[in-house]
Amino acid sequence: MNVTVPLCPPHTASRDPFQPTCTVCGVRLLDGISIEQLVGRVEALVQESIQPTGRIRGTWTEVLEEGDDQLWAYWVRPARNFAGYEAIDCTNPDPTGEQLSGLLLAELAGFPAEGDAVTTRVTEIGVAWSRPKHKASRWERFKRWTRRSAEREFVTIATPLCLFWAVALGWVLGWDGVKAVCSALF
Repeated sequence: MNVTVPLCPPHTASRDPFQPTCTVCGVRLLDGISIEQLVGRVEALVQESIQPTGRIRGTWTEVLEEGDDQLWAYWVRPARNFAGYEAIDCTNPDPTGEQLSGLLLAELAGFPAEGDAVTTRVTEIGVAWSRPKHKASRWERFKRWTRRSAEREFVTIATPLCLFWAVALGWVLGWDGVKAVCSALF
């Protein structure tokens, strides 16, 4: 009699997040699907022979793709997109799951790959002609002194200082001391 373990297509993950196995059949799961199902998703889209290497980093698993007499190794993980998986190539021989996720995020954001040399200069936010070419120094602003600029300087510098010292004085004197100072002044 041939006893086979029944396959459970809808794997049920354990409620314990630190035990990533199916509660029915005991197969290791990556976000609710088995490694074999993930490889099947990749093979369906790539149309090449895909073999898992057995290396797993978090939700990422390394796979080998053989095509055109070459062997390609890259990392895949399940996703809720059209393909059903996300893939990233990493030159690090022993990456962590966080590094792989960071590489994918950087690739999706449009940053250059980790091995590429940056040939284009990344421009800063804002346009160069939207602001003065250089910020005027305090001395240059003082040379062009006006009553309006003096008031602006007072509001931005002296008001916070006065408020700070008023709070410090109130803290030191207490409520009775503040009442005494106010009665002496007014």
